[in-house]
Amino acid sequence: MTRTTTVTRKRRIKGIKGRKRRRKKHYHTGTHHSPKCATPVEYRSGWEKTVAKYLDNDASVDRYEYESITIPYVVRGKNRLYYPDFLIWYKGQPGPVLVEVKRQDKLTDPVVIAKAKAAREWAQKNGATYQIWTDKLIQSITLLLEAQAVSKKQSQAKGNP
Repeated sequence: MTRTTTVTRKRRIKGIKGRKRRRKKHYHTGTHHSPKCATPVEYRSGWEKTVAKYLDNDASVDRYEYESITIPYVVRGKNRLYYPDFLIWYKGQPGPVLVEVKRQDKLTDPVVIAKAKAAREWAQKNGATYQIWTDKLIQSITLLLEAQAVSKKQSQAKGNP
């Protein structure tokens, strides 16, 4: 039996018939344009989009950047690069805040732990702080944004700007 026959037979057995199956996307991707971010935010999750909108609405945020820095780290003996999600400058604070958006259940993953360690070291050397914003915090942010939207609609309905 030749290789071609084997591949064809396997495809028939699996029912693929030479076509790849399309998988549903589990992440919400897109572009968010912000007045507080110099470049468009090319978010790869709905949570990152929510955080970007929250930062836009937060008066204490002066400006922010999305995945603008690279931090080298080592995991399982290999050198890697880490791009933290947000670098935020708050009004009246001396240094920026480095923020990673992550699900709570992923915090014990060895790769996440290695990235967090490298980010804390980078933050200490550069006069910044490092925070991980989990899904629980982002759910609270979502509720806050929804409440602000409702309040704004009610205000507009009454004729107030």
